[in-house]
Amino acid sequence: MDIEKLESLIDRTAKRKRPIYDQEMRTYLKTIDYTWDYPIDHYIKNFTDWLQAHKTNKLLNLDAFPDRRIILGVTQAINDLYMMYPNRVVILEGEFFYHNQLFPNIKIKTLDTLKNGDILLISMPFCGENYGVHPKMPEILEKCLYENIPVHVDAAWYPCSRGITFDLDHPAIQSVSCSLTKAYGISEHRSGVRYSRAPMPGYVTWMTDNDSIPCKQNFWTGIKFMDKFGPDYLWTKYGDHYDYILEHCKNLAPSPAIHVAFSTDDNGNIVKAVPMKEALLYLNTYNNGTAT
Repeated sequence: MDIEKLESLIDRTAKRKRPIYDQEMRTYLKTIDYTWDYPIDHYIKNFTDWLQAHKTNKLLNLDAFPDRRIILGVTQAINDLYMMYPNRVVILEGEFFYHNQLFPNIKIKTLDTLKNGDILLISMPFCGENYGVHPKMPEILEKCLYENIPVHVDAAWYPCSRGITFDLDHPAIQSVSCSLTKAYGISEHRSGVRYSRAPMPGYVTWMTDNDSIPCKQNFWTGIKFMDKFGPDYLWTKYGDHYDYILEHCKNLAPSPAIHVAFSTDDNGNIVKAVPMKEALLYLNTYNNGTAT
């Protein structure tokens, strides 16, 4: 194994951490016949079963969110929040870069500055800390409950992670959204589900109530991928490669997400998150798809 080559494929200056575009999945994508002949509830049931079948993670008390709506990826649920609550959505430091691109002046709050009138959108796994549950999540939720701040959870990275256990049934949490994009690298066929405690105003609800669903082929693709590859696919296929890279490449520490590791200094202190996609694909090809 060319460790120097492997090292070179870890871009320690990259700003974006893209999902893995696995060749087996890309090949399968070309074989799908886009014929939609199911009610949309069929997708929601398949997705919910798939989400709860993950063995590397546990998402507890999803039943507390009975209102279930299809979404064209988690970004649609995020956009819906911005439309429903203009100038009220707030984020925490280190959140998904998408928010700052949409609204460069978005309010970035801390635990101490959260206040009544805010709508908190928080990723779980959290983009800005350890790519796991935010280390101050219990305190954040309690502060939001005290201040009557609705919390909406972006769980986009949950399906590509391992070691995540999160109980959703905190009264401050009003919705959680998840999709297949990071699980399968099918960003051009975005699909997922938003789970909420009660029906929410906005386009996502209107879209399903009025049977005005664009890109139905996305949901058909999602069903086919869930049936073909199941949950935990990326960690099952690439987990040993991931561990090999961390063992043999310098100054790296693991993250819960398969396509991200942490670059460290010589004392083991985390410097930043770095993409692992190219190194994982190279190692998989080098070993003919078998574990290292």
